Amino acid sequence: MGKIEAFERAQQGVRELDFQGFATHSSEMYRQYQRRNSFGLDRDQKIHRIFQKRFLDHDIANGCLTLPKANANIWKDPLENPIAAVQDIDVFTGQTINLGGLANSFYALCWTHRDAPRPQDWANFSHGVEAVQISTTVGKLLDRLMSLQDAHYMYRAWVIDVEYRDPALIQAMQHPGEVYGRMESQGALLALSAAVVRTQFSSEKEVRLLFDASFSPPPGSMVTLDKGKFVQVPFEWSGFIEDRTSAP
Repeated sequence: MGKIEAFERAQQGVRELDFQGFATHSSEMYRQYQRRNSFGLDRDQKIHRIFQKRFLDHDIANGCLTLPKANANIWKDPLENPIAAVQDIDVFTGQTINLGGLANSFYALCWTHRDAPRPQDWANFSHGVEAVQISTTVGKLLDRLMSLQDAHYMYRAWVIDVEYRDPALIQAMQHPGEVYGRMESQGALLALSAAVVRTQFSSEKEVRLLFDASFSPPPGSMVTLDKGKFVQVPFEWSGFIEDRTSAP
């Protein structure tokens, strides 16, 4: 089943629960929104990430998770979050419309299905400093980023199997028509657009966490850093890490 089909099936489950009278903050609805926002990924699916140890230690000590903005300049890739910089012209006023702003509020962390890091992974993600790999599950990640205390929890976090495309196809997405075609009320098509990556990185088997910081009020003690380049969100680390491996 494709990601869109999985989303639509789970969204239908949301509608059915709503028809049955389940409240948005009921446990049944909460779990259904988690299914919806993971596009067919199993809750028990193991995922892994290499962190620089100093950053992981900081986040654990402070009860937060730090995410960089999904931005071409920060990720040093002009095709990162490809629609985020798309503009159009208002036919009535002649003013520029920043269409990409709809996707420009995403912050992201890269996880992977691969449980055994390659030697080049340590080099690519550690940036020459001490690093560790941690393992957890899709469900544990969503449990911590979709908080029932957050009125917008159903739109806040997404966990998506990355789609790998030829760079020319990603460049073709950088067009107003692409953005207009993704303007739907649930935000799924915008989230999927921020999880499209060049085919040359397909060996990474990435699972991308997206966090949308655009909704107000923000959850808990969320903090924006360095003029919006990073966001720190409240995060319960207890019981989260299932395995931890140091660099060889």
